[in-house]
Amino acid sequence: MRIPEFLFPIINRVMKLLLASPAHGLLSGSIMTIHFTGRRTGRARSTPVRYIREDLTTVTCLTGRQTRWWQNFLSPAEVQLQIAGRRVAAVAYSAPDDTARIEAALKETLDRFPGDAPYHGLTRSPTPQAFAAAVANDVIVTFTLRD
Repeated sequence: MRIPEFLFPIINRVMKLLLASPAHGLLSGSIMTIHFTGRRTGRARSTPVRYIREDLTTVTCLTGRQTRWWQNFLSPAEVQLQIAGRRVAAVAYSAPDDTARIEAALKETLDRFPGDAPYHGLTRSPTPQAFAAAVANDVIVTFTLRD
């Protein structure tokens, strides 16, 4: 079941506080907070996201095109991540047209977190057409950790 949109500002605030607290272990194995500067406004921004660790220095996340925060990373950009109880420097890069990587990341995300299917517009057993539509709607963002 998908959480109603109007609740996300409240949930995101709670998630950010929890991820920065000593109780981060409840969520930090798969959710992190991205801290970045808005490309147009220059204001500090942050958003919690589900992530997948690719290796020791690389994590990725998927987001819908409609979220638009990923546009800050069309060119590589410096960010801070609150991940696994630590705040680390990273470089973020979004790849909205890398269909192969988006497809692979979406398959892995749904394998690990089947409850995330509704956030990608899918059911737990999507048709190939629905999966292709989800891939077309998603953007992959890669973070290379500096610390």
